[in-house]
Amino acid sequence: MNFKSLGLTVLVLSMLIFPLAALGEGDKGEAETTIAKQYVFYQVVHGGIAHPFWKVVERGAKEAAAQLPDVKVIYTGPDVYNYEDFMAIVDSAIAAKPDGLIVTITSPQGMDETLRRAIGQLNIPVIAINAKDSRPEDERIPYISYIGESSYDVGVALAKESLKRNRPKRAVFGHHAPGSIPIEERAAGFSDTLKAAGIPVDVLDIGPDPVEGASILLDYLKANPTTDLVYPASTPHIEAFIPLAEGEGFAAGKDIMIPSIDISPKILEYIVNGKVMFTLDQQQYLQGYVSVHLMYLHVKYGHTPPPLFPTGPGVITKDEVAELKRLVGEGLR
Repeated sequence: MNFKSLGLTVLVLSMLIFPLAALGEGDKGEAETTIAKQYVFYQVVHGGIAHPFWKVVERGAKEAAAQLPDVKVIYTGPDVYNYEDFMAIVDSAIAAKPDGLIVTITSPQGMDETLRRAIGQLNIPVIAINAKDSRPEDERIPYISYIGESSYDVGVALAKESLKRNRPKRAVFGHHAPGSIPIEERAAGFSDTLKAAGIPVDVLDIGPDPVEGASILLDYLKANPTTDLVYPASTPHIEAFIPLAEGEGFAAGKDIMIPSIDISPKILEYIVNGKVMFTLDQQQYLQGYVSVHLMYLHVKYGHTPPPLFPTGPGVITKDEVAELKRLVGEGLR
């Protein structure tokens, strides 16, 4: 994987600069008795906290908090993607006046006024994870750091890696989160790259429900029979789409080429058996984990985090599957 060393470096640095993580049980207990203040951080995500992807982010956040005895992390978000519900939870988190807010910037313009008020009037420091404000620096929301991927670049990588393996006649991008600017940027990166190569591509609104989305994609394939490159959206969408398409006579890995973003046990299985070409990993555990530690260093010691902390994408093929299976099973990748 082409950025494996980044993840290793981050974890090593974390161990070096966060000595509380290395305390023995006796020392930790003694440290807890001297804690003068408990810092409360909210981590609010848009994508649906029950989604497998976001469970890994949550694990990263909670394991970071467990290493810091004077930190409490409240990880929250809508059960499934819904922008209005997400913003209501962001508003509630801000109203609680936490010591720090870690949040996904899924709609920069829609969230602008709310977050500027939190930062400017309430003095709540904000770190963005997973989804950022891509506007110029003098226009964007003044959060102190962004930890995650560049959504447009992920879309570009998705297209380029696909082109390395096959030249499609036509492509379709399944958009599962209408209104989410990062997914729209991802779709734009995918579309721009393929169109520049002379390949027609459509971006199709398939919605957040994997089964319904798979059915919409299947109808598209029947109406556009030359389509041979399909990105069905999130991992649950891919897992729903492949058996449905194969039941209708479309052979994954032969009639239709399928790339993926993110990891699940089933996606790794599909990569091994050739039904999925590859997947792109954004190391979402780091997004949850590193953001908590950087917020802690900022609010307690006044450290300024790096403005940009990229966590991906890295390309995962058959060669990496064996070493990833255990980590995925443990909820670490």
